[in-house]
Amino acid sequence: MDHSVTRRNACRLAISATGAALAAMLLPACSNGNSGMPGKGKLSVGVRSDIVGFSERNPNNGKYYGFEIDLANELANRLGYGDCSFITVTPETREEMLSSGKVDCLIACYSISDERKKLFDFSPAYYTDSVILVVENTSLIQSFSQLEGGTIGTVAGTNAAPQLAAKFLELGLSDGIPRQQDAESGSIYDTWHLSQYASYAELSQALEAGDVDAMATDGAIAKTYLDGERTVLPDFGINPQRYAVATKKGSELSPKIAAEVRSMLKDKTVDKLIKFVRLRCCAGGGNGHGRRVRGACRCRNRLRIGDGTPTRLDANASIARGIRSGI
Repeated sequence: MDHSVTRRNACRLAISATGAALAAMLLPACSNGNSGMPGKGKLSVGVRSDIVGFSERNPNNGKYYGFEIDLANELANRLGYGDCSFITVTPETREEMLSSGKVDCLIACYSISDERKKLFDFSPAYYTDSVILVVENTSLIQSFSQLEGGTIGTVAGTNAAPQLAAKFLELGLSDGIPRQQDAESGSIYDTWHLSQYASYAELSQALEAGDVDAMATDGAIAKTYLDGERTVLPDFGINPQRYAVATKKGSELSPKIAAEVRSMLKDKTVDKLIKFVRLRCCAGGGNGHGRRVRGACRCRNRLRIGDGTPTRLDANASIARGIRSGI
C-alpha cells in the first residue's frame, strides 16, 4: 500500500508521553501484533490500512495505528481476549473476509445499511459521518448541480455509489437507472457517470488527473485528501454514515460485542479514545513513521459518536486529523 498521499501530507498520528499513558490505562491487555496473555486466545479483527486517524498500517514496522485500532484493542480487552490479530481488509474484500470466517469482526470504517444488515450483525454505532463531494478548485465546480453530465468517482465496495444514485434521483437530476453497469469500473446513468477505484489513493489521483470531476466518500476519509487546491461542495451531503462493528449473522460474538460497544459509549470510553488519537496527532513525534505534523493541529470540527451526538473533541469528521494547512 502506498502511504504517500497525492500532493498531500496528511496528519500522521504521533505518540506523546500523555498519549502513551492514556493508552496504557485504557488498553492493558492487547497489543499490536505481539503475543498476548496465554490461554485467552486472539480476537481477529479486519481493519483498514490506509485511513489516517482511523486505521493506518506503518509499512516499516507492520503495526497499525488509529482510533479503530484503539477501539479494537479495548473491545478485545473487555471481552477477555489475550490479544488482537489485525488483518488488512479493503472495501472490496471485507465482506468476504467476515463471511468466510477469516476475521471474527470488522472494525473498518464499515457503515450500517439495510442491505448489510441482511448479511451481518452490527453493534451500536461508534461513529457517525456523511458522504461528501470533493472537487479540484481548477474545475470551477461550485455546486452539486454542476456535476450533471460529469463523472463522479468512488471506491468500489463502499456505500457511496448507491447513495449517489439515490441522491441524483431524489433531486430530479437523473432517473436513477444505469444504462451500463460494471461491478468493478462503474456505471453510466442518463445524466452522469460513476467510476470506481480500488483505493482512496487511486481515487485521489484520478481527481488530480481529471479522470473524474469529483470524488465521493465519507467525510472522515475524504478530508484526508484535502488541501488548499481542493474544495468540499457545500450543497451536498448524504447522512448518516454510521460506523459499527460487524460480525457474522447469528454469531455468538454478536451480542457480546454489541453489549461492550454500548458500554463503551455509555462510560465515555469512545470519547477518551478519540481524545487519545487527537493528542497523538497534535503532539507530533511518531506513529512509527518518524514524522512530525507540520503546522498547527487542525482538529477543529466536532466528531460525532454513536448515534450522532457531537463530542467536545472536534475533528472535522475525521478523527485525528491535523489535516492540513499547507501541510
